[in-house]
Amino acid sequence: MNPIYLVAIPLAFVSAFIQAWPRLKNRYFGIDTWRHLAVAEFYRSRRHNPSLVFDRYLIQNASDYPPVLRFLLSLFPGRVLLKWQWMVSPTIDVIHNMIVYATVYAVTESVIAALVAQIAYMLTPIIIMQNSSLTTRPLASLLFSVLLLMELQFAIHSDWVWLFPCLGVATVLFLTHRMALQALLVLSIVFSIFYGAFFYICVFVGGWVLAVVVTKGFYWRVFIGHMAMLRWWSRNIHNRYAHQIRGLPKKRENSGDAVFRIYQYVRKAPFVAILMANPFVLFAIVFLLDRLLGLSLFETLAWGKEIEFFSVWVVTLVMVGIAIRQVKQIEWAGEGERYGEYGALPAAVMVAVVLLASDNEVWFWVVLSCIAVFGGLLPALYIQWNVVAGDTDRSMTDDLRGALAWIDQQGEGKRLMTFPLSLADFALYFSTAKVLSTDSSFGHLNHYDDFFPVLQLPVRDICIKWDLDFILVNNNYVGYGELGFSDRAVAYENERFVILEAAEGSS
Repeated sequence: MNPIYLVAIPLAFVSAFIQAWPRLKNRYFGIDTWRHLAVAEFYRSRRHNPSLVFDRYLIQNASDYPPVLRFLLSLFPGRVLLKWQWMVSPTIDVIHNMIVYATVYAVTESVIAALVAQIAYMLTPIIIMQNSSLTTRPLASLLFSVLLLMELQFAIHSDWVWLFPCLGVATVLFLTHRMALQALLVLSIVFSIFYGAFFYICVFVGGWVLAVVVTKGFYWRVFIGHMAMLRWWSRNIHNRYAHQIRGLPKKRENSGDAVFRIYQYVRKAPFVAILMANPFVLFAIVFLLDRLLGLSLFETLAWGKEIEFFSVWVVTLVMVGIAIRQVKQIEWAGEGERYGEYGALPAAVMVAVVLLASDNEVWFWVVLSCIAVFGGLLPALYIQWNVVAGDTDRSMTDDLRGALAWIDQQGEGKRLMTFPLSLADFALYFSTAKVLSTDSSFGHLNHYDDFFPVLQLPVRDICIKWDLDFILVNNNYVGYGELGFSDRAVAYENERFVILEAAEGSS
């Protein structure tokens, strides 16, 4: 390796620390984390006993979740994963961060420009927050960037030899995260039209077909599950930010939950949410407008094809994200700012482009510093402190551990419902209970409407329908009286959690 690329290592590890420091205080934060670890444990056990069946969900539709991350996690011992789960996402992002540096330096041969791009990527709020817990997003974002950098080579050289490595990465990407498929579909269409080449569509379709073939049809289940999930959200999108019991908060109502308060702000200003997720996209937007309108704010660079590709990449995803946040008819396509995760690399690259095009002028450093500090670092630190480090509702606390231990003392495989629903993932991993939840999109489509995103039936009716034993309730989320239960139903209680006897629910 060229020693010049080693310069990227210190900043990459600083980036990992920025992402991970709240977890030094709160090691067991996260929701999806426990579902991924539980399924990884099942994969690990099934290798020793192929007859094992995962039967911990009361909604028993077959899982249709992309398997790659869970498979990779299953290669490590369970005790090691539990201890270090908080570092998995930041570790993956170290690689992504260094790729940002390598991309800019390989094209510009400017260490300063490459480091500036690295810093912009490092301080992007959506990147910092997506790596706060173990999810599939960091790995998917890394694969997405690698794939698009390969497609850039075709844009430059028009050599179809790049089709084969692109197909390989696209296949793994589709088996890693669903939203990657949506973002890649949009870019594949845009690039095919922009460059007048079917290469990008061929990569998308070919990667999809290969994903079905190499998994012997399993990806087809993942794909139709993806379509089912989009259908489910299309009919429930009006309740995206709803409380599971009380429904949507009133416009002037302030939630006690930091995450829900952020959601309420997003509802008020969806356009702003996209820019808050990655304020560095402003550099790409301004640069592109300068070129399109002929404002001559920046000097012309000889870096034509690359600038063109990165500009189209990042601006397309920004426009898609804004459209999804602003247009109610397509809100079901996902949180708009999440598309920005896949544009963080080109956004950082375009910061370096503006640096070079502005010839290191003082105004650039002033603007960059203001955006980096007030648009990137400080908002991210604020959210980290309030949503991650100080969290008690989305973390494994002593109170929650005590409640789940009590359930296990009542016998293995007790049938459990939770309020909020997110507690089911904790129970899945930290207890032996069978939870009223699912890893299936068709499970959502066919069964969730009764109780999520907003409760539609009396809890008593749900208890009877699913033959429940207990209901685990976070008192900070809802009181058990609001669920139709009286004091006589309380089987266990600590400072934060109550466990109710399902059979004691009032009709």
